[in-house]
Amino acid sequence: MANHPTSGRLSHEKVETNSFLLIVLVLLVVAFGGLVEIVPLFFQKTTTQPLENMKPPTALQVAGRDIYLREGCYNCHSQMVRPFRAETLRYGPYSVAGESVWDHPFQWGSKRTGPDLARVGGRYSDEWHYQHLYNPRDVVPESNMPAYPWLAKNTVNENTISAHMTALRRVGVPFTDEAIAGAPEAVKGKTEMEAVIAYLQSLGLARTGQLSSVQSAAQPAPAAAPAAPAPAAAPQADASAVAPVPAAAAADEAAVQVENGVVQFFFATGKKDVAQGGTEALADVIAGVKAGKKAVITGYTDATGNAAQNEELAKERAFAVRDLLLSAGLTEDQVSLQKPADNNAGAGGQARRVDVALQ
Repeated sequence: MANHPTSGRLSHEKVETNSFLLIVLVLLVVAFGGLVEIVPLFFQKTTTQPLENMKPPTALQVAGRDIYLREGCYNCHSQMVRPFRAETLRYGPYSVAGESVWDHPFQWGSKRTGPDLARVGGRYSDEWHYQHLYNPRDVVPESNMPAYPWLAKNTVNENTISAHMTALRRVGVPFTDEAIAGAPEAVKGKTEMEAVIAYLQSLGLARTGQLSSVQSAAQPAPAAAPAAPAPAAAPQADASAVAPVPAAAAADEAAVQVENGVVQFFFATGKKDVAQGGTEALADVIAGVKAGKKAVITGYTDATGNAAQNEELAKERAFAVRDLLLSAGLTEDQVSLQKPADNNAGAGGQARRVDVALQ
């Protein structure tokens, strides 16, 4: 059967034998398909609106993210939990676009030499992060992550943070004028280590918090159980072990409080600077010593990280508190430094603590 040429009409033969025409048609198809797939995403709330409980990052967290990018952490760590059972079991809830709408640039991806960090916020103590960044092998012996000891020495550049936050506001991050104006003071004197830790501790909290609140709302309240007889009163525990951590200490800042006669000094991660107001908080202790009692200083450490370094830091903090007592007029024989039977006070603020009590 003879072939009948279709001159003037577009045919498969013309497309397949004309490279230029084939390229043009492929580009048109790809462009049209891209528009159909991508353009609607600009108008969907799930991809353009932040999660309900999200808050703009603090100035210190913004600085920490800049350092995270500067050091190339994204080359080994992604921030995207994929919707696979193996990943959600290991890391937590899968990632959604709403938690990354303020990320510029975003940190999604699947290239992982190290673990994904999308849900690392709140999983480890600040002390653990400090030791891990200073020397990863101290907490993970098999780690191939490089050490970043210079982060503990370098301070955050307070002169550029406001301009950076202003630029981020132009692309949608809802920073207030007050937050931008107060940014230099917020990061003044902070080390790059503190900034990176603040950033890491913020990752994933909005998503995990939202999921927890949704699950709680979906579950009916359990029926009230019959009232049980009141148990016999237990011996009173050591007040220093159950005392709540001050808000400043929870925010990784130096703080001091008095609980049941015990003066508790809380320290920032990796620091030994005593909080302001320490001498005033020690007034009753100083008066008791002058009345014939003795001041006993006890330091606690974090269970994570290098034990020797943690113990040395606890000693330096205890010495700093002792010097405060000596400067108030006490003598060395009136002050006793004691190591607790168990100096592991858990994690967070309680692990960065020195107690002073009368004996």
